[in-house]
Amino acid sequence: MGLLDQLLDPGFRQAASVEILVGSAKTDIGSLAALVSSIEVRAARMEATSATITIDDRRDTNGDYMAADAGLFARWETIVINADFQTHIDEVFRGYIMELKPSYPQNGGEAKLVIECLDDSAALSREHQRKVWGDETAPMTDRAIVEELIKPLPLKLLDGPDGASARALTQDSTPIALLQDRAKANGFEMIFERGEVYFGPKRLEADPQAPIMVYAGSATNCLNFAVSDEANKPDVVAWEKAPATDGAEAVTGEAFADLPLLGKYPAASEGAGLGTPAIARIKGEGDETEDEIEARAQGMVNEASFRIKANGELDGTLYGHVLRVGGTVTVDGVGARNGGVYYVDTVTHQFSPDGYRQQFQLIRNAVGETEAVGAAPLSPILSAIQNLF
Repeated sequence: MGLLDQLLDPGFRQAASVEILVGSAKTDIGSLAALVSSIEVRAARMEATSATITIDDRRDTNGDYMAADAGLFARWETIVINADFQTHIDEVFRGYIMELKPSYPQNGGEAKLVIECLDDSAALSREHQRKVWGDETAPMTDRAIVEELIKPLPLKLLDGPDGASARALTQDSTPIALLQDRAKANGFEMIFERGEVYFGPKRLEADPQAPIMVYAGSATNCLNFAVSDEANKPDVVAWEKAPATDGAEAVTGEAFADLPLLGKYPAASEGAGLGTPAIARIKGEGDETEDEIEARAQGMVNEASFRIKANGELDGTLYGHVLRVGGTVTVDGVGARNGGVYYVDTVTHQFSPDGYRQQFQLIRNAVGETEAVGAAPLSPILSAIQNLF
């Protein structure tokens, strides 16, 4: 019996179970499930999601290893990891097998097969491309570039804004590197999950996910929760574009956070009256246009406004859902200041002999509990900050 035998046995339903499906036919790994000792999936809104599956491999009577020689696992084979909550199944990971790492130590009973995986974005890392997107007569939006690059793949691009429009954007990189650069330039997130791609700003006004319950008696699903409330972040990002010609003046501007608040009072309101503004400065890079520099500054100040971070761990079975990055979630039971709506930054899913755990990091740009998801920024506070400059 493997260490994850109970979690992987479809007949055991007192806790969340996990299933692993491999290949285009989504073949269940069957009896190999009893050999799986751990699964870890690391999801982040600013990075590719990765997964590690560890199998305690065993040698059969023919001298072959049950996992390594099964013919199921191969580089670039598709793989899906699901959490089964008895009443419903949620996908935890979808992507490709990137690396197989069998190990055969002196003690044959300790042989293992470790499988490293990356999400669907890995398919966009295979070819270094040189191309020019758009021109002076036919500009091309970043969304159109994303659509073109993912066209060969079975992926759906979710609704979102067009992003910047390129007059002549030169690519000398892999597709995924280009898209990461364009996401940064727009202040966007780019998330690959469940066969879909999201390319756009934080989705702060979407309905919150199932609540995280702390100190809630029998309804408690959170094992621990801690908050870090950082002060030293910029409230403003000032930008500058160098003069286009000799004798001309530089073009300058300032960007203030303009995202909806996840709370009653913006985090920037604390310290706004000190008289010494918290400001960062950037300059244009390469052939960036004025609009591109301004968009980058706006993205930076919006990201900096999320200075409140919370870390914790969910009992996956008690939570009953897969907590997803790039969405909001309500936290209950941590008081009036720290309770309320947060944005999910990272989640690490762990299936082990201890059960299903979800370790998370949440971020927030405001304090105070409120039922209004994505409430509008408080104009008096914003005005107080702007008056410092």
